[in-house]
Parts: sequence; C-alpha cells; structure tokens
Amino acid sequence: MKRTNLYGLFICTAALLINSGCNEETLPTGPSSIPPPTYTVPPAAEPPAPVPAVSAGEDLQVILPTDFCWLSGNYSYVEALDIEKILWEKISGPSSYILEDPESLRTKVSNLEKGIYEFQITITNKKGLIGKDIAKIIVREMSASPKEIVFKDMAWVCPMGCHVKIANLYSQLPAGSVFKIYIQRDNSVSWEEVIHESSQSSADTSYTYILYNGSLFIFSYSSSEMTDTPNIKLVY
Repeated sequence: MKRTNLYGLFICTAALLINSGCNEETLPTGPSSIPPPTYTVPPAAEPPAPVPAVSAGEDLQVILPTDFCWLSGNYSYVEALDIEKILWEKISGPSSYILEDPESLRTKVSNLEKGIYEFQITITNKKGLIGKDIAKIIVREMSASPKEIVFKDMAWVCPMGCHVKIANLYSQLPAGSVFKIYIQRDNSVSWEEVIHESSQSSADTSYTYILYNGSLFIFSYSSSEMTDTPNIKLVY
C-alpha cells in the first residue's frame, strides 16, 4: 500500500511539471540563429561648392557731352582658372550703347545717351555655378543754371588709404541728378575737381570718388595720412 502511494505521488508530480511547462514561455538555451543587426554609417556629405560672389562695382555717372565710362567687375570664391565665362549685358536703359569687350571683367561702354542704364555681369565657373550683379550708370547733362552745396570741415577716415564719406547723398540732391565734385584743402584757397577713375583724365587729379549704396566716397591718391578737414562742394 505504501509503494502504491509513492507511485501515485510520482505520477501527480510529473503531471504538474508537464502542465506547468506548457503554460510558461520557454527561453532558448542554445546559440541564436538570428544574426545581430548591422548598422552602416553613411559617408559625410561634401559641402556644396561656393557660388561665385560677384560685384559689378559701384554706380557710375556720366556727364554729357562725355558719352562713355568703364565697367569694372570682380569676384571671389572662385579661382581664376575655374572661370568658364564672363558676360556683361544691358538689362535696362536707352537703346544706344556699345560694349567694347562684354566678356572681360573690365570693359568700356560708350555711345551712351541721356538716361539711366543698368548693366549686369554674370560669371559662371566650370561647375556651372553662377554669380550676378548689376551696375547702374546715370547719364545726364549739367543744368544750365547749376546749383551747389558745400559740406564744410569734413573728416578723413584713414584705415587703409584715406577717404571722406557723405552718407545718403540723394537726401541732399535730387535723385538721379549728376554733379561735379570739388575739394578744398585747409591749406588752399582754390577748389580742385575730383574725377572718377572711369574717366580718361583720372591720372590728372589727386582724388577720385565712387558712389556706393547711395553714399559718396572721395579718395586721395596720397599714401600719407590726412589730418586736415577739407571742404567738399557738389555742383549739380
């Protein structure tokens, strides 16, 4: 009788173990057959090639009967050997003009008539990237009864070369007007005309000027630092 009870106990215990094994999740004990995930690091993207930074230069004025000036472009972010094409073209203004060398950075434009011209320079590099900028040329006659405005005791600014700046020029003059510029130094009673470098006679003067973003800059060709306070006269 005792032996039978032991056998029955063994059978019950086995049944309980089997039933328990069917209800619980069995974890694999051997090596996994699923390979571990792999990750591929993408190559670093190359930075985009810089677009040529192009400048058509400052705005110009031409006073008739002179009917020409020089357009001077420049660029950065591109080596000279990487330039594929340079092109100047008129995008607005009177129909009368002659571009002598439209595929050069510096070109003479002549046969101009009264009006406002806009010339665009486009520079393309060998990667097909393009930079553009526009120069404005104002062509006018001097008034038969000219007016003048004098700016007294102007200060030279001499970080690299010396210049005098008149900001917001066309708040002083009628917009689109042409004018002649004169400078009077402290040690002189006479006025000397300031000639733009695009003029043939620029070598005959000690000063030149540019118009940039609505401001007038008058430069001295002297290499020495200026300490006087000259007067500037505009005749328009």
